[in-house]
Amino acid sequence: MIGLVKRIRKSIKRNKDGGIEGLPLQLMVMVLVAGLGTSVILGWMGSIEAPQNISTVHCVQGEVRLTSMSNGFPSGSNIVLTIFVADQDGNPISDAIVMLSGANVKTSKGETVYGRTGADGKVAFTGLTASLIGSNIGYITVTVTKAGYSTHDSTRIPVIK
Repeated sequence: MIGLVKRIRKSIKRNKDGGIEGLPLQLMVMVLVAGLGTSVILGWMGSIEAPQNISTVHCVQGEVRLTSMSNGFPSGSNIVLTIFVADQDGNPISDAIVMLSGANVKTSKGETVYGRTGADGKVAFTGLTASLIGSNIGYITVTVTKAGYSTHDSTRIPVIK
């Protein structure tokens, strides 16, 4: 065994190219360790679920038409709106909180308008009031939130005189 070690030392000393013997073996070990590390990290990441999105929010009625005047401004009462909410796969989202704002929309008691979707992903609002001040067109913004989902607030319902 000692003789083998002496021959290896002599061959290293005689290597005039400056190459290091054993480098391919070290490189293979590094590649193997990197591959195993990558596999472990990807395994952890594979168990992470993608975030769910509220991708569909629309008003069944499409728009609100104000038919009367109040203090010289267009207004409306007994407005009925039905909002449908679905996820990125088109499945209805139940128990999501839906809030309406803008165009002075209120409940018949003058309260902020909000509700929860049912199993069918719909929430119906009845007896709402709305008005436009200084304009003949406005918008009701629909904001939808649910734990575990992103917030959706880009749906607007036109309110027209």
